[in-house]
Amino acid sequence: MAHIPQFTNFDPETAATLRAAYNEAIARLIDQPDFVRELIAKRLVTLAARGERNAHRLCDEALIVEGF
Repeated sequence: MAHIPQFTNFDPETAATLRAAYNEAIARLIDQPDFVRELIAKRLVTLAARGERNAHRLCDEALIVEGF
C-alpha cells in the first residue's frame, strides 16, 4: 500500500490541505494500484503549485484530470 506523501515543499497549512485532498481522493478510489495513488499525489502538487488551496477543489480536479 502506498504511503501518504509528506508534501514537504509547501508551507504547513498548504501541506495539511494537500494531505486532506489526497486522503479524500484515495477514499474515492477504491482498490487502485499504487501508481494511480502516485499520479493523484503528483497532480495535487501541480495544482497546489499553481495556487489552488481548497482541498475539495484540489481533490476534484486531480481526479478529473487523471480520468476518475
